[in-house]
Amino acid sequence: MNTKLHRILLGLTLLCLSGAAAASDKAADTAAAETNPIDPQAAEIVLRSAYFLADLPVFSFSWFLSSDEVVDDREKITFVESGSTTVKRGTGFYSSRERGNTYRDYYFNGKEFSVVSPNENFYASAPFTGTYDDLMQRVQAGTGTTLPIWTILSADLPAKLVAGVEAAAYLGTTHIAGQEVHHIAFTSPDEDWQIWISTDDDAPFPLMLIGTRTDLKGWPQQRVTLMDWNLAPNADAERFKFTPDKGSIRVTFPMPANADTGNAAASKEGGR
Repeated sequence: MNTKLHRILLGLTLLCLSGAAAASDKAADTAAAETNPIDPQAAEIVLRSAYFLADLPVFSFSWFLSSDEVVDDREKITFVESGSTTVKRGTGFYSSRERGNTYRDYYFNGKEFSVVSPNENFYASAPFTGTYDDLMQRVQAGTGTTLPIWTILSADLPAKLVAGVEAAAYLGTTHIAGQEVHHIAFTSPDEDWQIWISTDDDAPFPLMLIGTRTDLKGWPQQRVTLMDWNLAPNADAERFKFTPDKGSIRVTFPMPANADTGNAAASKEGGR
């Protein structure tokens, strides 16, 4: 087992056992299990998948997302979006997103981050150096935008998955589109999750996730399906660099500065 995975799994188990003494008789074993709401098998499968993704040097996948919004504390409206993502660790990423009539492309090549609206012929770019997680935090702080499926791309995915987990259960195996998967459910203070992970130990890709916000009225859900995993996509450096067409409109956005990023002011200018 991965050493980091073992440490996190052991920490989770010890935390949930809360010092309960081991016992050899059946009754004591049952009582101990009831005091440990995190099933070690469930935790191990989820963390193995998370470390597998975090350690991949390059990959791509497609995704489909549906999310609920609760209107007037009563009615649920469901919105859908879809897209694809390509990542090369240490080099950059490219992601496309479609929601309704809105299209966005996202580029990051380690030096510059760009958001592009291909059907409206405008884009925004800002210089940035730093980690992928730093970039996501700065984009969200500056623009209020959360990039699609960004947590899956994080090198800190294992820690993000177990943060705040209070209980986890292994629900057995089932099939999604003909592929056998583990079905796991876990609980955190504000959100419940279900995740379906391939039973292939050499490629434990997550194939579907459902999150339920238990802290919001109506318990809105977010459902994502992850498809077309590819470990050898086109990941040339040019894939992650945006070059605007002549005549396209540049719009700068207020992304907080890092050491190499100047303060952005709202403006429009001709394509560079």
